[in-house]
Amino acid sequence: MKQIIPDGPRIEALRLGLESNATQKELAYAVRVSERKLRQIENESAPISVATMDLLAKNLGVHREQITVRQSALQLVAADGETVFDTILADLRKDRLVPRFDYDLANVTMDEGILFKEASHVHDFVCEIMVPLNEETGEYAEELIAILTSLTWSERSSLDRPTSVEEIALRRRIRQLMVLLRGNDIWIYHTHLFRTLPERHTLPPEDEPSEMRSRFIIALAPPGEYGETSVRVPVDHGQPFVLKGW
Repeated sequence: MKQIIPDGPRIEALRLGLESNATQKELAYAVRVSERKLRQIENESAPISVATMDLLAKNLGVHREQITVRQSALQLVAADGETVFDTILADLRKDRLVPRFDYDLANVTMDEGILFKEASHVHDFVCEIMVPLNEETGEYAEELIAILTSLTWSERSSLDRPTSVEEIALRRRIRQLMVLLRGNDIWIYHTHLFRTLPERHTLPPEDEPSEMRSRFIIALAPPGEYGETSVRVPVDHGQPFVLKGW
């Protein structure tokens, strides 16, 4: 499990300034650790899990980075004498197998022009729904998905571009739907990727014919709890591939 180094003195100072959970016993209970562990965190900056750090940040009312010790990678030395920076470079030089099903970061947007342009320049479109939808928001989402799908090359020729009048009307409606969804705490995140076809679960033989297809992805997800502007979304590369090292 990945562990990070907390800023113990900073955590203690923030705790003492709280109106509730100001004692070590109360805060330890809130973040699901023992009092002894919390004392180690505050006095010794003892490493903790990301989950515990997130609970601490939430209870202290700050972002995780504000109570995390920042260390330069160049100053961290591994047991064999190499710096962590050297280790990272060595890892980047290695070829890496990227699986067919992976994850990517999607960024939040309120620009209807981005959604219109991206959907108009790809082969297909998918939407990841990462938030509960009620009857009202479900209708907004359904209409938005239908509009974006209709713009892709899977539904219309890449040469059959919307007229200026059609584009204005579509962009206006996309904008309205984005505002309605955001008013219900549903943010729209977007990304795109190129898929290699045919779809398969193993590395293809070198002589197998293939083609690249572009895909536009949006995610309907809640606002970032700590101000984050991106979310991880599942992606399908069509088939696994080898990413060459530096």
